[in-house]
Amino acid sequence: MTIPGSHTSAWAATGTIPSFPPLERDLSVDVAIVGGGITGLTAALLLKRAGVQVALLEARQIGSGVSGKTTGHLTESLDTRYQTFIQAYGLDRARQIAEASRAAIERVAAFVTEEQIDCDFLRVPGYLYTETDDQVEAITSEYDAARRVGIPITLVPETPLPFPVQAAARFDNQAQFHAMRYLQGLAAAVSGDGCHIFEQTRVVHITDGTPCSVQTEQGRQITAAAVIPATHAPINSPAFLQELLPIIQTRIYPYRSYVLGIRLNQPTAPVGLFWDTAAPYHYTRNFAGEESNLLIVGGADHKTGSTNDTAEPYRNLETYARAHFDIAAIEYHWSSQVYEPADDLPFIGKAPLSRGVYIATGYSGNGMTYGTLAGMLLTDALLDRPNAWSELYSPARLKPFTGAKEFISENIDVATHFVGDRVAGGTQEVADIPANAGSVVRIKGEQVAVYRDAQGQLHACSPVCTHAKCIVHWNTAEQSWDCPCHGGRFDAYGNVLDGPPVNNLEAKKPDW
Repeated sequence: MTIPGSHTSAWAATGTIPSFPPLERDLSVDVAIVGGGITGLTAALLLKRAGVQVALLEARQIGSGVSGKTTGHLTESLDTRYQTFIQAYGLDRARQIAEASRAAIERVAAFVTEEQIDCDFLRVPGYLYTETDDQVEAITSEYDAARRVGIPITLVPETPLPFPVQAAARFDNQAQFHAMRYLQGLAAAVSGDGCHIFEQTRVVHITDGTPCSVQTEQGRQITAAAVIPATHAPINSPAFLQELLPIIQTRIYPYRSYVLGIRLNQPTAPVGLFWDTAAPYHYTRNFAGEESNLLIVGGADHKTGSTNDTAEPYRNLETYARAHFDIAAIEYHWSSQVYEPADDLPFIGKAPLSRGVYIATGYSGNGMTYGTLAGMLLTDALLDRPNAWSELYSPARLKPFTGAKEFISENIDVATHFVGDRVAGGTQEVADIPANAGSVVRIKGEQVAVYRDAQGQLHACSPVCTHAKCIVHWNTAEQSWDCPCHGGRFDAYGNVLDGPPVNNLEAKKPDW
């Protein structure tokens, strides 16, 4: 089964972002921000409003990373259930988690009004539901927990979805928006009056110090009192990597999540945000409110680099969608990367032992909510303003792991890939690689990542990820090389796409 439709997000296909120039001269500012997604842009605008001179650098275009591949949910109903938060952190801390999430939603709403951003922002209810009897208790337990932390929630017998449910809890006053149009509005507000946005400017090195410095691939440098690597997973810069190792490499885990943009036969799609209790779970929303019959359906998550057939999650998602909705056409399909934190909360704040580097990562599947919250927390930290939630999300927090079993399992998995892929990889022959496909092969005993393009030409590079030296795997659906250890991703030719690495895979010229 081949998934039809555009292999791009519905937001990227229907949104426009004004272009910004690359950095072509050295520059000195108060704060340098690396990454043009929701975290970086939120922090940049809040800092600008406080009179801080900001320069934001984006390797490609604004919104070209994970923020442009979201499903645009803004919600207090987080991937980790509140019953888990209460057990792990206590009732007062769980209330803070709910308060912080609500504040992030209201911050987005305020920006939309203040900057007059046309992004289809809409207040909608959110529904956590189950189709199976064995999960009814999980719904009622979450209902009880959400009420305890102060979230308006109601048990309901049905949802607006076109199929029956066994139980559902409705979270009132959640929200959705058009991600790219929202980012466009933020970017337009950030640029100017002493603040800068630079695109096509890849950062390859960050030096922590007083001041800090940021070096680009083109050899330019920005000097700043502080740096925010707002890159989803903080980039692998040796200047502060040693301090980040215990946090980044062992306490966040990369997963791929898949999305379909489905045109329904009926004139409108159900209005609301929807999450089920399946494992992996499915999440659903309509595209643009009551006048749209385009439905966004996501799920089929798996550990990055863990599957050979990366088209299978799309097939599984299509099977689910066709069983639940009356589909006219599949118009879009895309995937994105999420990082699951070891103790259920993202890491936001000053990097441990750092003098001027501030990080934000581990958003799980709640990137739009947590990304906005991160911009708020980082701004307060940089301005030395008190924030009741900063300790809760601090990268230096000493809270014992709430997910010790997962922590051990995930890091055993990393070690297994680091050793095992060197032994097991490279079984396919170069001649057997079809067009538009890649494989790690052995050539005279050496492992080589080989890609055959549409014209049949071979392209070779080292399969050793430039982040932590694990062996990359070919991703059929995304036409990319993915690292199963820490989520680094490279295009078919070895150029960096996502994740911690800043350097491309080493080019090879094997003796075929």
